[in-house]
Amino acid sequence: MADTTKIKTMIEPYARIWLSKQFIGHRFEEKSVQLTTGERYSFDAVTEDNSVIAAILSNRAKTRTGRENTGGVRKALTEISYLKAVPANVTKVMVFTDEKFCQLIRRRASRLGIGQIQMIVCKL
Repeated sequence: MADTTKIKTMIEPYARIWLSKQFIGHRFEEKSVQLTTGERYSFDAVTEDNSVIAAILSNRAKTRTGRENTGGVRKALTEISYLKAVPANVTKVMVFTDEKFCQLIRRRASRLGIGQIQMIVCKL
């Protein structure tokens, strides 16, 4: 299992602050949200009024050996399915820290009906 300490203690807090500058007047925190399926899911960044919900992905498009990051792709597609189950009146966002990974997920998920999900890049 990968060590996610750096992601949880440095990258996600940085991305939440960055998001608050993109969505002025909002503060973001990790929070569990009720989905339209009846389940609850903990998202990486949620505004205080639940009007904006975001998943933060710090994966790269390729592994160290140069292969496609299939684990990262699977995780991103799972996050998309959860974002799609968020109520329609909520702004849904995927925040990527790697531009190439964002492009890869846009290509991979294009047939999944992701038009309502904003995909943006937060440079570290």
